[in-house]
Amino acid sequence: MPFSIDKHFKILSDDDPRTTLALFAGIPLSEELEVEVLDRELNVETLRADNLYRCRRRGEEFAVHLEVVSHYRPAALDKQFDYVEAIVAKYKLPCRSHLVLLTSKGVPDALPRKIYRKRGDYEASLRLRVTRMWTLSAAQILRWGSPKLLPLIPLTDATDEQLQTALGRLKARGSKELSTQLFLLGGLRYGGRRAFLERIKELMTTTEILQDSVTFQEIVAEAKLEGIQHHMRHLLTRRFGPLPSWAADKIRTADSQTLDRWTDQYHTATTLDEVLK
Repeated sequence: MPFSIDKHFKILSDDDPRTTLALFAGIPLSEELEVEVLDRELNVETLRADNLYRCRRRGEEFAVHLEVVSHYRPAALDKQFDYVEAIVAKYKLPCRSHLVLLTSKGVPDALPRKIYRKRGDYEASLRLRVTRMWTLSAAQILRWGSPKLLPLIPLTDATDEQLQTALGRLKARGSKELSTQLFLLGGLRYGGRRAFLERIKELMTTTEILQDSVTFQEIVAEAKLEGIQHHMRHLLTRRFGPLPSWAADKIRTADSQTLDRWTDQYHTATTLDEVLK
């Protein structure tokens, strides 16, 4: 999954591992459980689990592994097997492994209940536990009251009213970090941050829930800047053809004042260099 989304998901889930296990692993909050966040480094080159927990209850000890995928690919199943093999080899614990699908993009109608692996004399099978984020209950997350899980609300089955509730709670907390994480994950669900912002603005017409939110205003400004950058790329491509990488990089990192200057230069310049100087 994209690094920024992956990073924010890990932060949210590790900040409240017990509620995370209730949401994704189905272990009720009412059940007494000791939880320890484990080292995700699995002593396998380039293999690092998204979320990994050691759990103990009534004399039983086991690991819970969450591997998070934003856009499903068939290769995710094979990688899921790799993670579980490495976890069991390193910690010598029974392992419950969950494939967490954040969006329905690319997800087939049916996934296998078990994954099988055979390599010479080695044979193994893995029960595939799948969590489809868009089927999870927003109402349940709101009832639990964990602020760290509120940014996940846009990825669930949330209604407009439930989304408004989540936004309102974050606004009341004044947490810029959590609000930013909600917008990042909402962008994943709605096809980009700009699209999610438009959805939020529709809700604001009745609730104005984030009218005075500094975070919201900053993200709106960022979305507008991205729109101007996109327009600049479009103009230059029409006039000069496909943009070289150096030009695309300059546009991507340009601020609004620089873009305004380039727009003025665009009308008189005869080369790409002259526009972006």
